[in-house]
Amino acid sequence: MYDPAPPHAHPTPQGYAQVPGKHRKRKAPDTDPIQPKTAAANGGRADQGNKLSEAEDDEHDSSSNEDNTGGSEGGEAGATQAQAAVADPTDDAAEMLASTSGRIHGDQQQQEEQTMSFAGGRWRLGGKHFFNQRGAQVTALDFHKQTGMLVVGFSNGIFDLFEMPKFDNIHTLSVSRSAINAITFSKGGDWIALGCAALGQLLVWEWRSESYILKQQGHYYDISTSAFSPDGTNLATGADDAKVKIWNVQSGFCFVTFSDHTAPVTAVAFLPSGSVVVSASLDGTVRAFDLVRYRNFRTMTSPHPVQFVSLAVDPAGEVICAGSLDTFQVYVWSVRTGRLLDVLAGHEGPVAGLAFSPTQSLLASASWDKTVRTWDVFSGKGGVEALQHSHDVLALAYRPDGKLLASATLDGQIYLWDPQEAQLLGSIEGRRDLAGGRLSSDRRALGNSTSGQCFTSLAFSADGAFLLAGGSTKYVCMYDVEEKVMLRRFQISHNRSLDGVLDLLNSKNMTEAGPVDLIDDDADDVDDVLPPPPEGGPGSAADMPGTGSKRRAAIRSRAVTLSPTGQTWAAATTEGLLLYSLDQGLVFDPTHLTEDITPAAAYKALGNRAFVRALLIALRLKDPDVLRHVIMSTPPNQVSTVAAGVPSSSVSQVLVALASYLADSPHLEFLLCWLRHVCLKHGKTLQHEKAAVVMPAIRSLQRVLSKTHEDLSAACDSNLYTLQYLCAAGQNVQPVK
Repeated sequence: MYDPAPPHAHPTPQGYAQVPGKHRKRKAPDTDPIQPKTAAANGGRADQGNKLSEAEDDEHDSSSNEDNTGGSEGGEAGATQAQAAVADPTDDAAEMLASTSGRIHGDQQQQEEQTMSFAGGRWRLGGKHFFNQRGAQVTALDFHKQTGMLVVGFSNGIFDLFEMPKFDNIHTLSVSRSAINAITFSKGGDWIALGCAALGQLLVWEWRSESYILKQQGHYYDISTSAFSPDGTNLATGADDAKVKIWNVQSGFCFVTFSDHTAPVTAVAFLPSGSVVVSASLDGTVRAFDLVRYRNFRTMTSPHPVQFVSLAVDPAGEVICAGSLDTFQVYVWSVRTGRLLDVLAGHEGPVAGLAFSPTQSLLASASWDKTVRTWDVFSGKGGVEALQHSHDVLALAYRPDGKLLASATLDGQIYLWDPQEAQLLGSIEGRRDLAGGRLSSDRRALGNSTSGQCFTSLAFSADGAFLLAGGSTKYVCMYDVEEKVMLRRFQISHNRSLDGVLDLLNSKNMTEAGPVDLIDDDADDVDDVLPPPPEGGPGSAADMPGTGSKRRAAIRSRAVTLSPTGQTWAAATTEGLLLYSLDQGLVFDPTHLTEDITPAAAYKALGNRAFVRALLIALRLKDPDVLRHVIMSTPPNQVSTVAAGVPSSSVSQVLVALASYLADSPHLEFLLCWLRHVCLKHGKTLQHEKAAVVMPAIRSLQRVLSKTHEDLSAACDSNLYTLQYLCAAGQNVQPVK
């Protein structure tokens, strides 16, 4: 046996000649047939064998035939005689190779020393630590240099916090069952932010006090429905993960999640009071949730198990109606008692939509049986009218004045009806507006790509002038109701990882068997019918039949909702909940502008104490910064005079500005004084103004004032005894003489 290591790593054993690329064994002196075997020779061989181990232990000995010291005289003589008797020509070659190898080894050592000195020193392993997380892998980590803290996230949803360099474990916390994909320290090192992509979860952890700073999590599956609260401050969403979430529109944060349902949530709605949200689900229940105590206080069911897909609440908030998917009936319950009042039968297909008339005691229902039926729920007369369509009806919506009913059908049409006379007033051709975006499995030509696309959700604006429509397409369309034309089309996503975003497909990816990406070429048969299971569930293991799919999620908007303020509308899409807002403060209007209408002129008028002129200039400029500076710079004793000089056309603009200032300004009394004088001076103008112009400003003021009142009342209630003590102490203080 021989050591194939390079010469500089191990010495060459005696009895071998060193040849580049291999070791070649030479003849030992005692085996030469010319030399007679003597006892001295045998002794020399024995002595050489003993010294061979010493030569192997010395790393710097590269000579294979050096004389060994400390042996017996007989051994030395025998070795000398044997070496003298052998006339092998390979001895010279071995010596030359050994000397050459020594020179090469010295050059390599010198080069390594130069490299290490250039790098700043020799690196070595100082220590090795283990996380002791069985079956988990490190997915994210971050190190804070100032505090010496190391945070490590794992694939099982656990993160550890260590103190370096001792590697002391501060604490271990489990966030979820899914992998932590992102983790980072704050600048000061006190907060740790963690992100989980699978759950859509964001968490901020304060590790010193071991408390949550922020914890937000979106829906696990697609959002199926959404609804604004009556004041427009909150937004309720329901999704296929059987959860109902309530979001704050201004901050975008979810402040409560209800998980009482056991099947996908199909519809949500607020009661007129705004303190109760109602949801319908495929589990056969309609649940009412209290937003004050955050609990499910009412559960409404049917006599027989059914699946609910639509929901409606009457304007008075006393009756709840839900449409079923399998029995084709509409169930009516009382909100106060939860008792089933009536069952409306007459449809021959699933009831896809329900809506109460804002002005009459009529309920409209849309069904796949190509009809829209109106019902008199309170009188018990049952069905009133049946509006026939040519295709399945998928959605419907009442105009706020109750004089118009819109319905969307499977062929992409939108029909406008007079619900009182049961007459068709007109229709909107929406098939061409739906065009755009082709699925990867679509084998139709570009001209026929609109086949199968339709609107599945409708919503009227606050004044009834516009109609929003969304459905199985990447667009949300806005129509003018009076002219029946499309005003604008919003593309809800440009994410190419979703199916249906691209307008043109690459023909090389299409084969006779279908798209290349969808061909199942795996060895095992996999059922792609079932949806993927939740993380950590019994069916979440890889390669389990019926739990995987190569199909990408298709872009669509399952629900569109418009805020009662008229400033915001929401779309529940494949990517999530999208909010679109109209900020009138950023709209530039060049009307009545001259060379003298400039910000400098407004500031100059303020300096000259011409407060009315400064306000008029700021209103014409429509610059929010200039307008705020002028309003806040007006003396309190001049507010009444300046408020009277506001033009009638700009009253709503001033109200919206005051509402925005009240939300973040500490000068509460001053702004309330402004608001009081504007309402007193222009009360009649506001009464005769169109609701579409005034109501958004009034609702914004109502929202801000109600929130301010809640904050002040909470502060006063918690400090009531302190205030009483201070007042009593002030009365008992004796004046100093």
